Amino acid sequence: MKKFIITIMAFGILLPALSFGQVAEIHIDTLISELGIRESKVASKDMEGWSRPKKVTFGYVPQSATGIGSKAWILEVADGVPIDFVSDTDDVEKSIADSDVYIGRCSDVISKGKNLDYIHITSAGIDRCASIPGIKTSHWIATNNAKVSSETIAEHSIAMMMALARRLPMFDGLKTNSDWNRGNAPDAPKAISLKGKTLLVLGLGGIGSQIAKRANSLGMRVIGTRNSSRTGPDYVDYVGLSDETQELAKQADIVINALPLTDKTTGIVSTEFFNNLKEGSYYLSVGRGKTTDTNALIDALKSGKLSGAGLDVTDPEPLPEGHELWGMPNVIITQHTAGRSDLSRRNALMITRENLRRYIRGEKLLNMVDLARGY
Repeated sequence: MKKFIITIMAFGILLPALSFGQVAEIHIDTLISELGIRESKVASKDMEGWSRPKKVTFGYVPQSATGIGSKAWILEVADGVPIDFVSDTDDVEKSIADSDVYIGRCSDVISKGKNLDYIHITSAGIDRCASIPGIKTSHWIATNNAKVSSETIAEHSIAMMMALARRLPMFDGLKTNSDWNRGNAPDAPKAISLKGKTLLVLGLGGIGSQIAKRANSLGMRVIGTRNSSRTGPDYVDYVGLSDETQELAKQADIVINALPLTDKTTGIVSTEFFNNLKEGSYYLSVGRGKTTDTNALIDALKSGKLSGAGLDVTDPEPLPEGHELWGMPNVIITQHTAGRSDLSRRNALMITRENLRRYIRGEKLLNMVDLARGY
């Protein structure tokens, strides 16, 4: 079987060149260091199936002639390799037929590329690639761009956490009704300070580590889980393995779920998990909606086990009109937008171009992942 190299870019499609006033391009080595992105141990030229590409299909047509994300900017790293910029599905299918490299959405159109050696997917995560036959049992090499939005998602997570702690959803409702009662009703949520509280971060990967770093700066005690080891940065008080999740839940005042979606994480935040939390705790989810049992979440909110929730991701997604979560006053919903920012756009485009440059030259690639594990 021909070996594929797959790069997964987090949070959406490739975006147009940045407009004036947005965050500027930085040196790629600085960006890699700041985001904690790892490179492969082996150069791509030494990976089975690599050859210098003769044609690249780029499933996106840049809208600007200059700047980050433009054709000229991307072509700077092509080293003479022709790049076919297409966006219409039929045009992509036609172009990919004789391409060595494909950069675009994760869809069945990939199966039309019989000669592909390298594929850079611009959808959000490996779970979106499940429709490609045999992807989890293949010998394909995979990389991942998930960390490009980690700083932005961490900021969004902290914003939701502080909004819940300071009762901002309640005050927004009072403002709508021109009501100056200051939230003194007996059933009103109580304000809390984050200093000294214990935050449990589920998934100390790129996003989770950025969340933990910011929470520690707020004076919180941070604990977390990761699947690989019990080691972690200095700003995390304790790192547990995934099988310690239920026990660690008992210590948490606030939980932020940044888990990827895999067979093991699907529904991991369940009734048992919520029952283990302290009474009146808070829950936020910014990873994948299906890691949370929605019915269990609603029950925990109704019972008072949870004082509130901040949801950037849900199950189902999109959340249907009339769903019970929409009407809950102690729930913040941000419609899977946590990764959006000028910083995320710049990072995504720069890492995409850098991986293309490295592959063409046979160098080490960025952010390798295990397809069988799903991240």
